[in-house]
Amino acid sequence: MKYITRDKAITINGKTWWVNSKGSGLLTHTIKSMIGQVDAMLSYHSKIHLIRFDLRVYGYTENNDIITKFNKRFHRWLERKYKLSRIGFCWCREQENQKHQHYHYVLMVDGHKVRHPHEILPKIKEIWELGLQGSEFTPKNCYYNLKRDDYDSIQKAIWRISYLAKARGKGYKPTQTKNYGTSRVIFNLKTS
Repeated sequence: MKYITRDKAITINGKTWWVNSKGSGLLTHTIKSMIGQVDAMLSYHSKIHLIRFDLRVYGYTENNDIITKFNKRFHRWLERKYKLSRIGFCWCREQENQKHQHYHYVLMVDGHKVRHPHEILPKIKEIWELGLQGSEFTPKNCYYNLKRDDYDSIQKAIWRISYLAKARGKGYKPTQTKNYGTSRVIFNLKTS
């Protein structure tokens, strides 16, 4: 297993963020990648809309092909519906007491085009449950509207999504299968 931190804060690119490292601690590489994608999205958009949800599968799979299929269908719909030029995301694969894995997912989109998930959440459910034969769960207070240079709005979301990087539940998979995945949005140097 990769390096685990139990620190209550993490500094990335000169900014310090409080993180939820209680219990099993956080996988350092995972949390850094996730925060990096939040930073990258905010380098393009002065506002981003962040949504947190879970995707459950009915049977164990040795790979993450199902999440790849979900991303392809879901992102295609988002691009058409909202005319998005980029989509940020993070997902983590976990398996604890059940015989099959589940996924925690974070979506990040242009906050000038999306301010509430009222149309997005039903589409997630439709794609995952009808198209891919799983079940979707949306936790309470599932979305955040982040503003560039507004530390408090970003901090609240980072605290919440840091849970995805927890060490517990990771590693129950073949060695070639990933515990997590993120978008590859490159930081826009023109905004710094």
